[in-house]
Amino acid sequence: MMTIENKQGYFQAMAEIESLLQIGLSNLTEEADARLDELTSAVESWENKAYPIPENPDFKSLLQYLMRTKGYNQTQLSSELHISKAFLSAILNGTREPNVQLLKSMHTNFNLDGNLLLESLH
Repeated sequence: MMTIENKQGYFQAMAEIESLLQIGLSNLTEEADARLDELTSAVESWENKAYPIPENPDFKSLLQYLMRTKGYNQTQLSSELHISKAFLSAILNGTREPNVQLLKSMHTNFNLDGNLLLESLH
């Protein structure tokens, strides 16, 4: 089982994943498909260790977590979530509440658990 020990290893694994994805999932050999599985498992394990999701986070903390772990600024995160930068900024500042579409986008785009998202709204 492959393990990632540092950021350099993480970035190398991500680059290799990207190159395999460029080939196309349906075009991968069995060996390449197995390598992709190994890399994605190692990356997920490293991300969980290096950037753990806070316990009982509020919604703002989840957004900040996504920006920190993905290296996004507000503009990049708002683009990934298909919302305006102004809406994201208002949520981060506490003047607006997230809507259902934003929760769905976070679940779909970042594989965040739906229960975690709903509980973060308390």
